[in-house]
Amino acid sequence: MFSGDLVSIGFVLFLAFLLFGPKKLPDIARTLGKGMAELRRASNELRNSFEEELRNMERPTEGPSDSAPHYGHNHTEPTHEEPEQRS
Repeated sequence: MFSGDLVSIGFVLFLAFLLFGPKKLPDIARTLGKGMAELRRASNELRNSFEEELRNMERPTEGPSDSAPHYGHNHTEPTHEEPEQRS
């Protein structure tokens, strides 16, 4: 299983050595490493924010919403007026 992967990696490294030479290869590897680290960091940050939003969605809301009136909480109950008498 790993022998095919090892051969592929070796082949890519050999091609990179032929194309770029031994002097530029460490710089290229360093740049690739920094890019991979930044990609991993951004991926972790995105996953963490996504999981936090999911937790916020699953959490029940606390208390009733403010859009509807709450009788007994600084609001008066509606009163029923008596109908006007007609003469």
